[in-house]
Amino acid sequence: MGPLTLALFVLLALATGAAFVWGAPVLGIPLLVIALGVGAFGMFAARAKRAGDIRTELEDAKAQKTEFTERDRQTLA
Repeated sequence: MGPLTLALFVLLALATGAAFVWGAPVLGIPLLVIALGVGAFGMFAARAKRAGDIRTELEDAKAQKTEFTERDRQTLA
């Protein structure tokens, strides 16, 4: 579940609870803050994992040997 979806769900639950019991926001707001924190942590962890994949790709690219023709060597010089 994405962080935005989770936040919307918690806000909806908070609004529904407030309609029936006036004390619900007292419990709902801390739950919302916790849910947003968990969602943000998950987002940053996924982003860090993708950055690790780029490093692996870089290492793989360095390991590959490229054969240059004489024309290539002239162009590079």
